[in-house]
Amino acid sequence: MDTKTIPTVAEHGTGPRLHGNLGTLELFFSIMAYNAPLVVVIGVIPVMLIVGNGIGTPLVFVISGVILAAFADGFIRMSKRLPRPGAFYSFITAGLGREIGLGSGLIMLAAYFAVAAGTVAFGGIVLGALVTDTLHGPKAPWYVWGAVFWLLTAIFGYLRIDFSAKLTTILLFCELVVVAVFDLGVVLHGGGPGGLSTAPLSPSHIFNGSFPIGMLFAMGMFGGFEVAVLFRDEVRNPDRTIPQATYGVIAAAGIVYTVTAWLFISSLGVDHAVATAAADPEGAIHASISQFSGKFTADAAHALVNTSSFAVLLTAHNVAARYAFNLSADGILPRALSGIHRRQGSPHVASLWVTIATALIFVPIVALHIDPYAFYAAILGIASIAALIVFFASNAAVMRYMRSVGTRETALHRIVLPVLAALGLGTTLVLGVKNFKVLTGGSDALSNWLLVVIVAIFGAGVLMAMVYRRSRPDVYQRIGRQ
Repeated sequence: MDTKTIPTVAEHGTGPRLHGNLGTLELFFSIMAYNAPLVVVIGVIPVMLIVGNGIGTPLVFVISGVILAAFADGFIRMSKRLPRPGAFYSFITAGLGREIGLGSGLIMLAAYFAVAAGTVAFGGIVLGALVTDTLHGPKAPWYVWGAVFWLLTAIFGYLRIDFSAKLTTILLFCELVVVAVFDLGVVLHGGGPGGLSTAPLSPSHIFNGSFPIGMLFAMGMFGGFEVAVLFRDEVRNPDRTIPQATYGVIAAAGIVYTVTAWLFISSLGVDHAVATAAADPEGAIHASISQFSGKFTADAAHALVNTSSFAVLLTAHNVAARYAFNLSADGILPRALSGIHRRQGSPHVASLWVTIATALIFVPIVALHIDPYAFYAAILGIASIAALIVFFASNAAVMRYMRSVGTRETALHRIVLPVLAALGLGTTLVLGVKNFKVLTGGSDALSNWLLVVIVAIFGAGVLMAMVYRRSRPDVYQRIGRQ
């Protein structure tokens, strides 16, 4: 490791800065890639019909989009007042104090690392299915194919963020084309049995099935727009680029998910959609794509699930590396992790260690023959609840910070939107904890244990901050990129 690339962190207010040249579209695609729209369409929406609120599924995407748009208003205003790349870690520290800020920062580091590790397992499953079942290639254990995803991520994560952004832009564009072709095919064919019914868009169906589970899934499909602020030092004109990309992602995701869920239900027929999806969730969506868009589109969708998974993995890896970088720059993690590559401008040391940690976590998984699907579900359950906790805390931090600095904004920005976001996020968090077993796909014992892990990580951050306040006041003052 070349220690000459590790810059010195200044005592207060400054520190090592990453470099990049992302524009609005590149940032938009980087965030949107984390949401994996094709994976949502193929793997999540059919499941939401079964365990969520049935044919009322399109509306929970609308409600979730409104809640997150309300949250994004304060999120963006805060990013202009605190022009640091620490995102939630910085915002919560500024609004709620260094103890809660550090606890939240460690939770989000764990959440993004969990997404990266879980997606390696999922990528191994889908790539193995593509090579063996579709391409009739050699058969190998899932972890062999997962290693392909892991290696490619290690390479791109080491390089300048622009390379990752260009790749995810291409992959996401292909995904959106497939989704658009399917949607257009259903419209041109006039839907399935019963035609293009407006019933899924009617408020009378919003409480069909389980509305709480539907909301949990829907909120989880909008994640990742924290990336807009976390990449702040790596974008052009951040005060303009970040708002455009953030609102663009929320609007695009809301429209794509709502419209596609509606058209998927219409393709199956409103009266038969839930039963058909329940009989074969994955088969139902693939059959629908093939019927209304042709076999080529269905085959393309099957292949692009792999590239979509890789885009999620790459984005999660990059974000985890930047969280580690920020915590290192503040002196919380070893200072070596805040090294910046002289040519690439990337957090290459932090990226390398995230790569190593991702590999190490799979040693016991493989050795103990743990089912990769079970691992994927459990570890993403951690990420889901962790993200909800930090979203809620960040919204509270923004409200408190803005009130303390005495902003002159209208009541809409000071009260209405923050309260709406607090109610929506708080309710979803409570639902998430109560229904955590559904998110993890495991037993009550496993779900309770995973919740303990999340609380322990947060508690460790709070305890570390308290220790630093007494023993290392210089480090304590830097918490939250202050």
